[in-house]
Amino acid sequence: MTYIESPTKTIERFIPSWRHTRKDRLNQEIISAFNETHRHPDKYKFRFSNEKLVDYLTGEEINIDTSTYLGKKDAELLNVLTSWVSENESGAAIWISPLYESDYPCNKITMYKIEAGPPDEKTTFNVTVLFDSPKNHTLQIASKLNPSFDDIKDPETLRNKLFVVDENFDFADLLRLVGEKNSEIPTPSNQLVDYFVGLIQSGMDARFVAQEMEQKGIVGSFSVSCGASKSSSSLEKNSLTINLTGQEDRYGSLSFTCPKCGTTNIRPFGRLLQNCMHCGGDVRC
Repeated sequence: MTYIESPTKTIERFIPSWRHTRKDRLNQEIISAFNETHRHPDKYKFRFSNEKLVDYLTGEEINIDTSTYLGKKDAELLNVLTSWVSENESGAAIWISPLYESDYPCNKITMYKIEAGPPDEKTTFNVTVLFDSPKNHTLQIASKLNPSFDDIKDPETLRNKLFVVDENFDFADLLRLVGEKNSEIPTPSNQLVDYFVGLIQSGMDARFVAQEMEQKGIVGSFSVSCGASKSSSSLEKNSLTINLTGQEDRYGSLSFTCPKCGTTNIRPFGRLLQNCMHCGGDVRC
């Protein structure tokens, strides 16, 4: 049976890794959590610098765990996306990511638009829309973009494909392509977002904060795209869960794999964990 984690539980798991995140980044994480769990379009940026795509706010390179099938496909897509940005000064492209059991419990489509920046630097303005429909719906969308996909039967074919579209392609076109309507639920106020930034950075209990976020309307009823995945990539998760793999404190890396269940944990900065955040197993050295 496929297990899809509740959005509140997913956010509860993310909160410990958010506690020492920069305020501007944490602000974006909370907005992104709102967008995903309400099926709002999620808007974010990448910066292209030194022939690499990096996070727009932190400058961290987009790193993908290629030890899994999904990771390998995402890495292939990232290479294609990076080459396209490198070779063009403007343009628009589409990535269609089909659902994948409990890892990605809904379909996702992302529009990338190249924006000119300072000399030798470009940015991509990105909009991601999550949509709950059968997996084969992604093939119907691909056929609209390129009729040569009419005869393709396996949606997995799309996972590492980038569709270049007219550079005037915009957000309204994206919604029409998917068959979605723009949500009328208003984005939370800066005051409310700042309230939760304060709670998280104060070290408040993660379960309490997540439940409070649900009660205040930050966390909606829809699952987060990376859900209970053991191997989500920073490309697929876009701005919601910046990949903290590789970040360290005096104890070493913030991320580690549980020897019992094999799930990646991200511990709070400056503090060791005694038990796995997923299975409860002993992870003390």
